[in-house]
Amino acid sequence: MNNQTVSEIANSIAPHYFGKQCYYKKGYMADWIWNAATEKGINELTIDILNYKIHPRELQLKPLVIFLPKLKETINKQLEREGFSPELIIDAKFHIKLFEVENRLRCTAILTDSDNNKYIGKEYTEYPYDNNFKIFKSSSENDMDWANEADNALNTSEWFGAILRYVFYFGKRKFNTFYNQKQLKKNALVGYLFQIILIVLFFYLLYLYSTNH
Repeated sequence: MNNQTVSEIANSIAPHYFGKQCYYKKGYMADWIWNAATEKGINELTIDILNYKIHPRELQLKPLVIFLPKLKETINKQLEREGFSPELIIDAKFHIKLFEVENRLRCTAILTDSDNNKYIGKEYTEYPYDNNFKIFKSSSENDMDWANEADNALNTSEWFGAILRYVFYFGKRKFNTFYNQKQLKKNALVGYLFQIILIVLFFYLLYLYSTNH
């Protein structure tokens, strides 16, 4: 039964994300994706629905992620209606490809459940309506670089934290029980503390070395 439920979700989330309920200021999600991606010369992107991340990072923009929390909530509610835990789906991504000549974008949702089964939704096609407004004209490249550096630092801490906690349990628990949306803050905290300890230890050893030579 869970196979059918997750398959239905995989087929329904793309129309939801690109629908009229996800309108932000200048346009719908298809318009924002199209304008931002073509402006940067990008023709493929991935949207991580559960973690609110977009790859490539140049497209990590507020208009594209602002509705992801609601979309995640929609997924969780549908699971709960069918008697399943929100933890059933551990990964949910949109894989989007742009076809500039045809003024068309194609989106495929791919979900992964807790048993690592993958569910590929039906291909969803959109034709951007308003494809002539600029996205990046008010943001300098330096601003984007600083934002990307901050994201990289946070992701590094999250990974460190998840790995340390996994090692602490001697691998007795699956890694994805530590590295998931609910554990990100805890992982980031553990990762930051670990990095701070390493820095303090480095300067302490440097001090000992300098006093003995």
